[in-house]
Amino acid sequence: MNLNPFSSTANPFGTDPEPERIHLDIIHRVKSNDPLLIELSIGDIAHDKRTAILLAEALRGNTHLRYVTFREYVYDIDHFHIILSALPETKVSKISVSPRFQMLPYEGAYAMVVGKQLINSSLHSLTKLDLNACHIGSSGAIVLSAMLANNHTLTELYLPDNEIGDEGAVAMAHMLKNENRSLKEVTLDNNGITAYGQRALRNAIFDDSSFETLEKSNHVLQSYFCSPRSVFGKTVMNDILSSHAANLRSKSTKAAVTKKLKRMLQKKYRVKLHFESFLGMETDLMPYVLGWIAQKCDLQMIYEFKPILFNLLEGMG
Repeated sequence: MNLNPFSSTANPFGTDPEPERIHLDIIHRVKSNDPLLIELSIGDIAHDKRTAILLAEALRGNTHLRYVTFREYVYDIDHFHIILSALPETKVSKISVSPRFQMLPYEGAYAMVVGKQLINSSLHSLTKLDLNACHIGSSGAIVLSAMLANNHTLTELYLPDNEIGDEGAVAMAHMLKNENRSLKEVTLDNNGITAYGQRALRNAIFDDSSFETLEKSNHVLQSYFCSPRSVFGKTVMNDILSSHAANLRSKSTKAAVTKKLKRMLQKKYRVKLHFESFLGMETDLMPYVLGWIAQKCDLQMIYEFKPILFNLLEGMG
């Protein structure tokens, strides 16, 4: 049930008691753990510190709310902080911030607040964070990347139209390649990312510079976009799409590595992952390649080459 009583058109400074009555009614429903109230849209209720405190108290222990949206409004940072501090005691799984969300007295401070209070909090139920068009910029993307490095609960992060540029993309790529293995979607449409940033994002999920870097790539992330052309150019597009497909359709890390290895061998060395191709391989490379495949790949996916590979490995033992 989507309740939207906190309209930014309500006048919190006026003498009309109706807005306050609506606020208190919703606070009562939150506090009573109304099972029909699963989505809460917050706006001018945060203007008054007293109602912000009442809402925070009501949120603590609520088990039915799943979605919270902070609507278009100019929030006092202290009041906003009061409400955020209560969310770890709920079961909320998705939080969205309006594109016209503003925070006083610090311009852009909401990205830091949301990150510190939610990404690094004990809100273990939070799996989706939507900051679509919140103008976080490259600095905001760098901050979020650092906070997400050790996060193990968030699976979807929406950052379209945030002007993160190459600096933000590189920070996100570093986090995804070297640290985070929980995120399955990081939506980056329309962020002004050039070939440099695109290459970093590509390497996060498909670094074919060596066998080791390929194996250490991210084999969890399934999507960077809603529309691929809004993020990537032709140079990296095929690698991105094939790597997303490998991550999405693989039941294990080894399965994803195997699929990416096949692409790497054929693309860089014109070698297919079957026995005939290996017959032409230099002798000194053979033990290294076979050993790596045996440890890092899913041998069930190599089909007719598998029995021969086992025989060769036994002979090496």
